Amino acid sequence: MPKPQLTSIVVLNGNGVAGSASDAKIRLAQRSYRMLEPPHGKEPNAPTFDYFHTKVYYQSWIKRAKAAAGSLASIMAPADVAPLPKTLVPICGGGTMLCIVVGKTYHNSITPLPQQQPTIKHQAPSVFFDRSATESIVREAQRKVSFPLMVPNVVESSSSPDTVSPDEPIRVYHVTDKQEAVRLIFRRGGVNEYWGVEETDWQGAPVLAERSFHRTIGGRSYSLYYHGTHLHMVVLHVGRTGYWVVNTLVDSLSNETMIAIAKGLSPLSAGHAQKAAKK
Repeated sequence: MPKPQLTSIVVLNGNGVAGSASDAKIRLAQRSYRMLEPPHGKEPNAPTFDYFHTKVYYQSWIKRAKAAAGSLASIMAPADVAPLPKTLVPICGGGTMLCIVVGKTYHNSITPLPQQQPTIKHQAPSVFFDRSATESIVREAQRKVSFPLMVPNVVESSSSPDTVSPDEPIRVYHVTDKQEAVRLIFRRGGVNEYWGVEETDWQGAPVLAERSFHRTIGGRSYSLYYHGTHLHMVVLHVGRTGYWVVNTLVDSLSNETMIAIAKGLSPLSAGHAQKAAKK
């Protein structure tokens, strides 16, 4: 099928509604089709205004014209495809690939272009291992909540727990009368951007209903939440507890960095095991 730029088209009015042919011509030109005028200054009108469905006529002697007509028929739907009749050759021209006659079913619109799937760019995660930066404050918070907390072992390479803002780098609070939450805040170095890790037993949070994908990685269950091509949140599910890694407001952490941080979450007890192994 030829590209739009190589598909020459004349549009004729076949429904008697003023401006129909001009409207279709503008819309097709916006799709990069090569729009032509009838030869010798003829008016862009069909011999009659009795067309019901739009007709997409093609020059049978032009290679791939029939395929192009089929494509245009889907754009002008409902529309019928047929070889160009001899009666229209003087109006459409002998060398034009397609001749479209807009019918009564044309109402100043064409089929919208299909939405293109966003392209996700892959890059290496920008992280480093630093359990010591948060283990002690997570251990302190564990005394205040009933569900098991996890420690971020892996942190974005320029980040550290936020000790600059008035708020503490970790906060314990109730989200409902029965559900609790712990929030760790990290600040990116050199920029005024923050990301965090939310740990909660609140399974009914409305935001959790907007999941994009579910993945099992290393035997653990993760929900992925995208804003376009950017991974905004990764939720690790363990039992009835969710551990959310939440990107900055502008999603500046790469997708791979977000996943690496989520994969690096480990229980407080893992720290004891590591220390015991070193003794």
